[in-house]
Amino acid sequence: MATFNRSRIPRMRSGMVKELTRELPQALKRGEIIPYYQPLVDLQTEQIQGFELLARWRHQTGQLIPPNEFIPIAEQTGLIAEITQSLLRQACRAAGDWAGDFRLFVNISSTQLGDPELSSVILQITEETRFPVNRLTLEITEGAEIKDFDRVSGVVESLKSLGVRFALDDFGTAYSGLRHLQMLPFDALKLDAAFVQNMTKHRESRKIVAAVIGLCHSLGVDSVAEGIENHSQLEMLRSLGYGSGQGWLFGRPAPTADATAVLGPARQTTATQLSEIAEQVALRLEALPIQSLWQVHALYEGSSVGLAFVDPNLHYLAVNERLAEMHGIPVTAFPGRSVRDAVPQLVGQIEPKFRRALTGEPVFDSESFWRLDDGKRKWVLQASYHPVRDSMGQVVGVSVAVVDVTEAVVRRAAEGLHPYDETVLRRA
Repeated sequence: MATFNRSRIPRMRSGMVKELTRELPQALKRGEIIPYYQPLVDLQTEQIQGFELLARWRHQTGQLIPPNEFIPIAEQTGLIAEITQSLLRQACRAAGDWAGDFRLFVNISSTQLGDPELSSVILQITEETRFPVNRLTLEITEGAEIKDFDRVSGVVESLKSLGVRFALDDFGTAYSGLRHLQMLPFDALKLDAAFVQNMTKHRESRKIVAAVIGLCHSLGVDSVAEGIENHSQLEMLRSLGYGSGQGWLFGRPAPTADATAVLGPARQTTATQLSEIAEQVALRLEALPIQSLWQVHALYEGSSVGLAFVDPNLHYLAVNERLAEMHGIPVTAFPGRSVRDAVPQLVGQIEPKFRRALTGEPVFDSESFWRLDDGKRKWVLQASYHPVRDSMGQVVGVSVAVVDVTEAVVRRAAEGLHPYDETVLRRA
């Protein structure tokens, strides 16, 4: 159902093109154009958020014809709108039987987007099938040629007033993406699969992936990564802050009957060793400019470990809620403040370790202790400080991970394995 860049379409024999052109109208009438679904998931939890609606031609011979062979024909012959409506109707009807509030992501051609009747047609289909229209996201490919932005803007605004969301698809593959972002009110940006699949191998791809999430944050739009095929890609996207994604790792396109089974049981995230957490944060910041530390927001907010990032001048640039809780002060009290100003009672213990890390030396803390301001609890904490380098190998800051080991220390003390006294607990 997607609109395709014709430069990517495999060349078919002219006889085959003529045959498909002749058969397509009848195939549409016979219901041979059917929806397939590929899941989009929350990258932090790996739970399904929705499905991208894709087109397949189930030919009467039993052959399954891929969209890159017949969608261009549908666009050239004027059948694309009818195919879109048929697929949307089938998908909305099927989605009405699914438990949950999954979204449907549907590709729309630039020709359709200029049709002033589009909002009425979509509203009619969703009302007919009883599918909530506000759970629909329309996708426009970056390569789509839009000649009349004023006209298209009017259609988009009409649909958005109904609650429909818009996503810019295949971002990074054509010259027009930034203009589209400037002219139309998108809600999400989908990074093209080519960048995702190369980012674990090539530094330049990592920089592009990092830059795109920065663009999403700057524009206030959701980020979606396409083409995720392995866990290395998933982990890097998670750490960069990407919210959603799709790819063969989560499920290949499947027919309606299999749509609810494309994802297996949610995998439980295993606890990571303390030193590894700090090192991972550092490594994944490699491609990012120092000013873009909010790009690891998802990692910081999702961790049960206290995490922070400090610049070379020992100013906090990022702190998660867990670390703020350990210090007993609000998370908003950290960004932009120096270590000396934010936690003056700890400077003697932690500043030397930050400075050692700034020389390029990883520092793994022994147990240290401080009392919160309210005096209600004593914390025993273990920390790891890891230098963060930019793409040129320069140390640009320190990533620190802190874990609360109070219960373990108290338990060892009760078993006679650890002297739980102020002298030991105050050891830096």
